[in-house]
Amino acid sequence: MNPSRNAVNRTLLALTGTVLLAGGGWLALTADAVAGRLPAGWPAPDAGTVLLDRPGLAEPRGHGWWTPVVVAGTALALLLCLAWFLAQLRRGGGRRLPLAGPPLTLRTRALADAVARRAEATDGVDRAHVHLPAGKKRSRARVRVLLEPGAAPGPVLERLAHGPLDEARASLAPHPLRTRVRVGVRSARERRAR
Repeated sequence: MNPSRNAVNRTLLALTGTVLLAGGGWLALTADAVAGRLPAGWPAPDAGTVLLDRPGLAEPRGHGWWTPVVVAGTALALLLCLAWFLAQLRRGGGRRLPLAGPPLTLRTRALADAVARRAEATDGVDRAHVHLPAGKKRSRARVRVLLEPGAAPGPVLERLAHGPLDEARASLAPHPLRTRVRVGVRSARERRAR
């Protein structure tokens, strides 16, 4: 995980936890059983009151701005939490793939980067991009390869299959790896896909 993102996540979780813990602690310490033992300056609600009572809420509701501000604030908080959650899924270092030993795992992004580098080192390949959407027991690799001008697709596919893709399969054994390779060339007329 990215260290800066990790720090932001921990900070936000710590702040949220601190606010919830402080609020819960305040409510617990101001209960009738504990209120008599608190210091004199401790803020406590009056005996027999609730945190949000009807008369207390009626006053702000009488203003025209109250309802739109509460709805907009709640919607904004929901959207921020949803964006944060989606960012965790999208920018994560990838899923962890189980390897041969139970405690051993490998991030999909690390394997995809390694396979892409090995594919780009293959004769006839100009650029390569690998995407590994992984499942629990079965993985798929989507490989896009841009050939160098004049390179024949057949021999390049053969070298890819017996080079980087075989190495990726071996690293994930005993779990199967299905691969789909798309081959392209610089000219739109010569583009082929498999």
